Amino acid sequence: MKTLPLLAVAVLALNVAHADALKSEAHLRPFADSVMAKVGAGDLVGAFALMKPYTIVPGAEFDATALNSKAQRDLVGARFGVAAGYEFIGESKVGQSLLRLTYIEKTERHALPWMFYFYRSPDGWVLNAFLWHDQLQSLFGTAR
Repeated sequence: MKTLPLLAVAVLALNVAHADALKSEAHLRPFADSVMAKVGAGDLVGAFALMKPYTIVPGAEFDATALNSKAQRDLVGARFGVAAGYEFIGESKVGQSLLRLTYIEKTERHALPWMFYFYRSPDGWVLNAFLWHDQLQSLFGTAR
């Protein structure tokens, strides 16, 4: 897992496991929107439950990441405040097989970037990796 200053949670698919696939590129944004709706409502457990079938991360590893993510979010809750919605930031596609969707989780005092990385497998699109952190400046392409 990649660690960023202060707070970061990343799931990078290092081991291949079976994942359900989203059948077309048109399904990716509605899927991620549904995950972020849960995040924006403060329901991380529900958000991770939606993601789990579509990720290639092995179940036990995914579950541990979900618990860690909830614990980290609860830990910084006093600093950032409660979840207050979400916003779609953008989409980036590399070739025909890789796509990233970027969002922010809005809180009372801070925005938390969330990224979803999808890969077009022979069976359809799978959630290959995702991450969230508190480094808002990363959305501007600079670490300053």
